[in-house]
Amino acid sequence: MFALNQTTASDLSLAGSLTIYEVAQARDALLAAFAESRDASWRLDLHELGELDSAGAQLLLAAHRHLREAGGDLQLSALSEAARELLGLLNLGTLLTGEPHAQ
Repeated sequence: MFALNQTTASDLSLAGSLTIYEVAQARDALLAAFAESRDASWRLDLHELGELDSAGAQLLLAAHRHLREAGGDLQLSALSEAARELLGLLNLGTLLTGEPHAQ
């Protein structure tokens, strides 16, 4: 189960799990959140994300690309241990967080 909360106009917080079981629902929720401001710089807080698998990482990459193509941006912040571990393993930490130590 996952929850997506919009904390400010361009800040989102993701909690729970982002695995193959939640990715379709998460995709719809992210697209709805991005709909009005695709050209904005968004921040996605992952400190409450308990589980992340390759399907979830693929969704994060797709969301990043979706916003970049529209002139916006997506930066992940406050990575949970699960997110830090998988994104580091996939060598995606720097791309999605902008922080070299996220590897």
